[in-house]
Amino acid sequence: MRDLRVWLSRAASYMRRFRSLRRNAILYLISNTIQSMTAGALGVVYTLFLSSLGYGDAFIGLTLFVGAVGGGAGILPASVLTRRYGWRTMLLWSDLIGGVAIAIQLLFPTPVITLLTTLGVGASVAIFLVLNAPFLAAQSAPHERAALFGLNNGLGFLAAVVGALLGGALPVWLAAPVLDHSGLLLALRPWLLVHTQARLYQEALLVMGALAVPSIIPVVFLRDTPAQPAAETSLAVASAAPTSQGVKELQLPEEAAKLKKRWPDLPDRARLRKWLGDARTLATGVIGRFSLSQLLVGFGAGLFFPYLNLYFVNQVGISVAAFGALSAGLTVLQAPVSLLSAPLADRYGKVRASLLAQVASLPFLLTLGLAPIALIASAAYLIRGALMTITSAPLQAYLMEVVPTEQRIVASNVYNVSWQVAWAIGAGLGGVLIALGGYAAPVIVAAVCYALSAALLARWFLRRAAPIG
Repeated sequence: MRDLRVWLSRAASYMRRFRSLRRNAILYLISNTIQSMTAGALGVVYTLFLSSLGYGDAFIGLTLFVGAVGGGAGILPASVLTRRYGWRTMLLWSDLIGGVAIAIQLLFPTPVITLLTTLGVGASVAIFLVLNAPFLAAQSAPHERAALFGLNNGLGFLAAVVGALLGGALPVWLAAPVLDHSGLLLALRPWLLVHTQARLYQEALLVMGALAVPSIIPVVFLRDTPAQPAAETSLAVASAAPTSQGVKELQLPEEAAKLKKRWPDLPDRARLRKWLGDARTLATGVIGRFSLSQLLVGFGAGLFFPYLNLYFVNQVGISVAAFGALSAGLTVLQAPVSLLSAPLADRYGKVRASLLAQVASLPFLLTLGLAPIALIASAAYLIRGALMTITSAPLQAYLMEVVPTEQRIVASNVYNVSWQVAWAIGAGLGGVLIALGGYAAPVIVAAVCYALSAALLARWFLRRAAPIG
């Protein structure tokens, strides 16, 4: 009873911190919440839509691979463009590129267009991945950072509940013989598919895409140059100043500015040695080590989880609506668990809390993929997903704390590129493995990757209170 009161008290203290959120943070949370609803529906319906078009697991894997490659390629220039054009402009481009690409793909789902537009969707997601953690870090003081990250995840999960439920229910609702919904999509009728099942998935995705359009409105009202927390002023990138073109850029710290000034005077060989030394430091330091752990997690996740809805519908044998309800049930669990990640991180440490949850999830991952019985697989899916929810926000918050402020976007870049590229390779290989021999091999390899990632994080960061490079 005493422990329950302690947890409730801590949860209440974190909720009080949310009252002082900055304007940019509130607008960003609103936009993310709306987009998460559509993302929840895509997770239920998208690969089923591709499958209903007659595309096999290998092509679906190729599509996911191409999208992740587009994401990896988009991540690389995202930090440079952000420094030049600012948060708001890049987030607007992310929304526009992703929205247009998805709309074209849904209306013209030929193989070539599907692959090309998936590149655009990947680039859109890449911009978001690069900006998310640094933007949230810039909008919070150190003592409230874990809570803000947790709130962002929690609201996203709650919105995804609605999206998953709608994603599972809309095809059934649209197929109801007593419902005449032709007027809703009258303008798009020339581009709608003839095949009944594929058309139902297409219409459901178009409806969910339309519901995501208002998410761009809060982004329009973002302020491009957020104030740095007072406690971090000495570490922060200097406040934005107008360039000769009138565009605001982030200014480098004094030491980096001096290095930048000296570099042109170095001989080519010395400059190359300096670049190689910096690259080696990055690869072997805290950013490189975190990124290696994410590479393993991304590869393991790509092998199996993009095909989860196909697994439940085709292998386990549940309906699309039931899988939508199951996904919504997971999201209901993830929302409060995400909010509890901050007090857990405070009590056990950010890295330790994340590692305990990741290791505890492994038996349920294996059960999920190796026991295709509806009740058992569903329970394992829910428990495993809830446990893995704890790992994300504390690790991101820890990474933002242990790297210098001016390196946060670089850290987010490398961290997310590692996950994205590995996920792309895993998704492509996973489709081939599933087509050849079913779901068992991808699940076992994924579990090994998650275990190796946890072991490396424990070795490098569990007992360290300061950054290592």
